[in-house]
Amino acid sequence: MHQLFERFLWSSRLSVMVGVVSCIIAAFVVFAMGLKDVVHMLQLIWGYVFSGSHAIRNDLVMVVVEILDTFLLGSVLLIFAFGLYELFISNLGEASKSEAGGKILIISSIDSLKSKLGKVILMMLIIKVFSFFSEMKPATSLDLLYMGVTVVLIAWSLKLSKD
Repeated sequence: MHQLFERFLWSSRLSVMVGVVSCIIAAFVVFAMGLKDVVHMLQLIWGYVFSGSHAIRNDLVMVVVEILDTFLLGSVLLIFAFGLYELFISNLGEASKSEAGGKILIISSIDSLKSKLGKVILMMLIIKVFSFFSEMKPATSLDLLYMGVTVVLIAWSLKLSKD
């Protein structure tokens, strides 16, 4: 009875495959959304070339920021899927044969997975702050001070994430 329970418990780790497959599907959906944004960006570039409109230029900058954010989100989903698979199921044999595999898939524990995801999420947040600042027009010197403090805090968080 004890061995049967342990076999069941060990086999239950395979339920993680639901999360792995779901994250991979979600990553493909997010990448498709990013591709749609790229097509929209190309349309804006075409309009900007012929009109030189400042409004189109601002829209173009925002779309580029959204594209970065979208592809980073897709990357987070893939990193999470790879990490779950490597932690609960098996090491990825194909990753060990690839040069890129050694750069992104050294995930030996939940902490290393959280660290990798945290760094990518930090980059997504930085992009969101950049997007917010590009739309914001400081009305007072206090608003400008808050923006400066935010930039310093972001720089500090980037420094801390290098460790």
